[in-house]
Amino acid sequence: MRNLLVAAVVIGVGGYFGAKFFVQYKAARDLDAVLAQARPFVEVEYKSVVATLGGELRVEGITIQMPKFDDAFTIDSVGVQTPGFLFLLGFDKGELEFPEHLGLELKGMRASVDADFMSTLDDYRAAQRNSIELTPADRCAGTYGMTPVSLKQLGYHELVVDFDARFHREADKLVMEIGAHLEDAYEFGLTATFDGMSDPTELARGAPPLLVAGRIDYIDKSLNSRIMKYCAEQQVTAEDVIAAQLREIQVLALDNGMELDAMIIQPYTDFLLGKQRFTITAEPPRPVDLTRISLYKPSDVPNLLNLTAEAG
Repeated sequence: MRNLLVAAVVIGVGGYFGAKFFVQYKAARDLDAVLAQARPFVEVEYKSVVATLGGELRVEGITIQMPKFDDAFTIDSVGVQTPGFLFLLGFDKGELEFPEHLGLELKGMRASVDADFMSTLDDYRAAQRNSIELTPADRCAGTYGMTPVSLKQLGYHELVVDFDARFHREADKLVMEIGAHLEDAYEFGLTATFDGMSDPTELARGAPPLLVAGRIDYIDKSLNSRIMKYCAEQQVTAEDVIAAQLREIQVLALDNGMELDAMIIQPYTDFLLGKQRFTITAEPPRPVDLTRISLYKPSDVPNLLNLTAEAG
């Protein structure tokens, strides 16, 4: 009996590692084929492909180099989180149904601020600013976007970014979550719940995004204090810096079809004055089709979405 148990364990373990090797081999082979087709446009190398019992398929040690540039950027890992290892075994089957939950995680995307491809950002920002009369506060706070020069002025010499996107179902609703973290700068998180939707591909197929709940969290990790310190060194007052940043968020809101009221602006001002977290929440009394926001007056949209905000 004991020998049978040992044999069963050995067969089970061997079967798992055999299946894991198959998944990793198949994923690496398919990835190599895709990268070969992309090679005229981008050069991508990686060190390994890893599959886990929990259902994660991960590519590690990635280096990406674009044509016409000498410098590259790297990514520690890019992973897909699936419902489980059995899902990975059927990942390449055409009849595979969209799962109850799925996620994508990018860890440690690293780029030097002095990398040659970052110069294109300088060119873009310069063209963008040609039609705008910038104040000294706009310039030191980077309200119209950061450039490699301004990043170094704030003490950033390497950008290290983490990113994740995932979804899961809750009854007949779809919950989508997106997060980003820029090392020593900020964390950002967005959660949105849509009614009558089973998976994200329905958006691409024309399904209306009926928002029933939403939340944005922005956590300062030293960016605000760096901006204040640098602007003070440039003889720009804190009041002028905050005024510029308030104009920035109103322009961003208007670009998305809404005008922020005092119920949003005051907590954001408190955040700029030193609070660590800014949170804005949407709890509309009935589902709102986000594609129809432009039909409303911008000043009515905060009430339509039942927006609230807090700083803490």
